Amino acid sequence: MSSDRPDGPHSLGKLLGNVAADIQDLVRGEVRLARSELDQKLDRVIMAAIWLIGGALVAFAGLVVILQGVAAALALVLPTWAASMIVGILIVVVGAILARSGLSMLSLKTLTPTRMASSLQKDVNVVKEHIR
Repeated sequence: MSSDRPDGPHSLGKLLGNVAADIQDLVRGEVRLARSELDQKLDRVIMAAIWLIGGALVAFAGLVVILQGVAAALALVLPTWAASMIVGILIVVVGAILARSGLSMLSLKTLTPTRMASSLQKDVNVVKEHIR
């Protein structure tokens, strides 16, 4: 009669020690994966914040130009104010596009750590199979 264990029978204590070590390695790996994924998500949030701030600054500059155009229109009633208004409106549109791009980068769907969740689910399934 042959044994399926090539290195002979193990004691229950040694088997439990091996399981504990494997679980420890698994947890460490999951923590590393979570940290790596969260670092990537944090980089995305920082980039989105930069775009939001940039968009807000450009829109503010556009508002200043629009207000200068209104002031010129009221003061002189010359075509110069129309040019100022057109430039100001274009700058506000560009700022709005930049800000919207930044907001879309901050959606919760793009910030969810999906790889970590998937990996944890696989680990749970493997543990369940081995417990049966």
